[in-house]
Amino acid sequence: MRDQNAASDSVPAAWRKAGVALALILLVTLVGCASRPHRGDSSRVQALRTDDGVQLVDGGAPILFYRSKPSVGREPWRTHYVHPVYSIGGAVITEDAPEDHVHHRGIFWAWRRILVDGVKVADGWVGENLVLEVALPTVTSHDDGSAQIDVQVRWMVPMDGRPTPIIEEMSSIRAYPAVDGRRRIDVSVGLRALRQGVQLAGTDDEKGYGGLSLRVANPQLAGIESDGRILLATVAAMQTGDWVTFNWSAPPPPWPARIAASCQVDGHAWTSWVLRQEPSMQNCAFPGAAPAAVPSDGFMRLGLSLIVE
Repeated sequence: MRDQNAASDSVPAAWRKAGVALALILLVTLVGCASRPHRGDSSRVQALRTDDGVQLVDGGAPILFYRSKPSVGREPWRTHYVHPVYSIGGAVITEDAPEDHVHHRGIFWAWRRILVDGVKVADGWVGENLVLEVALPTVTSHDDGSAQIDVQVRWMVPMDGRPTPIIEEMSSIRAYPAVDGRRRIDVSVGLRALRQGVQLAGTDDEKGYGGLSLRVANPQLAGIESDGRILLATVAAMQTGDWVTFNWSAPPPPWPARIAASCQVDGHAWTSWVLRQEPSMQNCAFPGAAPAAVPSDGFMRLGLSLIVE
């Protein structure tokens, strides 16, 4: 009888131990869940591949499209750019091939003068003597809900009677979920020369335009501000603060109330802009009229950040 009673007493003791272990597991699980922000599909940017690029969407609503191949019937150089870009409400805020400047194309990066050993060999702004070999884009999803498109490009120009690669480009486009009616978009452009003597320059005048550009619609209806100052567009490039904001007063939905833009060169703010309050592009004028060498021992890194409200 003593052995039987001992065996029967051991059963509830085992249950008690199992109960304690289960409670600890549940506690750890609950603490872990509390420490991680909850994200549903509606707050996570997703990538949809197509034959000619990558579409980023947030909860099914389009954010932007990166074009890796020209549209049917379009110029072979009209590739490797971002268009359309959408407002939070779904308005298309960029323009591609507008009648006033058919070479403008959404968010794009191009230079009027591509030089080798001091001699102009191509004009990327209008696709003259430049072929972009765009590799298949890859896509990365980040823990913060953003999605990033990465792409590798080789710049080919005619030299010694044959196409010659002169620049390797490693670039990315990253879009974040909308938070409080705002969305951030980051474009990062990395450039490495494949030979010595490669330079980039804008136009050889007071504008000096070339580099990262934004062709946004309705600039004639926008006010421009930077560092608390109201800016009026001029023919020449101007100095701004770290951020330039384009404001539309009482815009009809779904047009955004404002778009803020910031440019960087090798991690530092670039504050020389060519601004327009007429149908045209807004341009981070890097490097301006004076040529800048593209390094061959590492990447020059250029950036454009946008906050769309």
